[in-house]
Amino acid sequence: MKLSARAVQVQQQRMSQQQIMSLNLLAMGSLDLRDAIYGKAAENPALEIVSDTLEQGAKTARENRSRFSDNTRYGSATAAGQLASDNFQAALESHVDDRETLQEHLERQFNSMRHSPEEEALGLRLIRNLDANGFHLLAPISLLDKQNPVHTAEFLQSCMEKIRALDPIGTCCSGVEESLLVQARIRGDASAVTLFILDGHLDFLNPPQSAKVLKKIAAFCADQKNLSFAGEQSFLVDAEDLTENDIDEAISYIRTLDPYPARNFGTSEAHYIAPDVYVERIPLTDEDETNGIVESGGYSFKLTLSRDSVPKIAVSKDYAALAENAQKAETEQQKAERRFVQDSIRDAKVFIESVQFRETTIAKACAEIVRRQARFFAEGPRYLAPLRQKDIADAVGVHEATISRMANGKYLQCEQGLFEIGYFFTNAVGASDAASEQNQNSVPAGDAPNSKEAVKYEISQMLAAHKNDKKPLSDQKIADALAEKGIKIARRTVAKYRSELNVSSSYER
Repeated sequence: MKLSARAVQVQQQRMSQQQIMSLNLLAMGSLDLRDAIYGKAAENPALEIVSDTLEQGAKTARENRSRFSDNTRYGSATAAGQLASDNFQAALESHVDDRETLQEHLERQFNSMRHSPEEEALGLRLIRNLDANGFHLLAPISLLDKQNPVHTAEFLQSCMEKIRALDPIGTCCSGVEESLLVQARIRGDASAVTLFILDGHLDFLNPPQSAKVLKKIAAFCADQKNLSFAGEQSFLVDAEDLTENDIDEAISYIRTLDPYPARNFGTSEAHYIAPDVYVERIPLTDEDETNGIVESGGYSFKLTLSRDSVPKIAVSKDYAALAENAQKAETEQQKAERRFVQDSIRDAKVFIESVQFRETTIAKACAEIVRRQARFFAEGPRYLAPLRQKDIADAVGVHEATISRMANGKYLQCEQGLFEIGYFFTNAVGASDAASEQNQNSVPAGDAPNSKEAVKYEISQMLAAHKNDKKPLSDQKIADALAEKGIKIARRTVAKYRSELNVSSSYER
């Protein structure tokens, strides 16, 4: 074996740090980008947050994290103890709460009862208006329809009483005190003094000592009798006949009630989505797309990026002035400080350019999506046209992977609803390849290939129209009906789309 040296020329493409940062920021949602900006500002003193609509809330959160009570005791843990604590906490947080939620439990019982359409609608609204403790979120009176003559205060009270009697009893109340009173009344075995205490006099039990409670009840009844405007009143209890033993029994009974009847049910937290892009249909205009106006297929739309949660950033003016003064550095320390200032400013400019690249890419890509899906935004889901990420990438002038990062985890709000941007990328169904290819660079027309989501929409509409038929539509009949509309797909494809719509087969329906 002979050893020899050879010169080989190899061409490699490597991404710069700025390109890597730009792509990472592009893949982030608005909230993640916000955290990244604050993290970068804390790391680089040359990066300044000029304004932030949520600045006050962020400032309060940071202050709360650094504020401790005077009663807090501080200490340190060993490395092994800290590791064991972290592992235990991670195990607790990773455990999924798969218990039935209170709403699911109540709705299942409520739906099994007979109701009028008005009672069913109001009852479901009341159930969905309950918090994790089973108490009202909004005032129940606000759930009534003022235009409906059936929706009266008595009607509301009747619906709430039905829900309160469901398991667990005592939900659909304003708070703990009302819940305890409702539980006692439904059980039907509470004494008169127990109901009296629970009906607005729960503070008499502070402290829960029978002698003191008895004195408070006697004093209250005497004061009510001495009121000049009271007249003849019938009290729930006669204080003269009460004994401390009666009070002890009432306290024991109240302790058997559950102040939080929903505590044993699972919790389902609501995750709110903030749109990254808003699309609004407007009358035709002579403005061009650079002003956020997109015109296509005889329609005109205004596209607006959401900047509410993203703070505005710039290079710090103080650091810029410091960089100018640092040009006269003479000593080694001054030169080192100059290099630090220049590096910080350069890094801040790169970060700002990366954020601007993210914003520009999202705006251009979404404008192109709106242009190609103009009929969807104007007329509805039936007209969602086939569209590939490659088509948008070619139109915008970026790589397909860049469009994939742009669409990931970002949402678009329009007249049709809130959609993930990836929703608008869908394959052609029931059309030839030639027709599909012809549609790639044109606005959807009436005879354009159908997208998968458009076909699923047609299937859902058919199933809804024949919901009450004695003989449900089979997959083959759906396929035949679609073929009459020019959508040619196989029966098994219909079965697949029907399953994705969470609809059972005709045999099970």
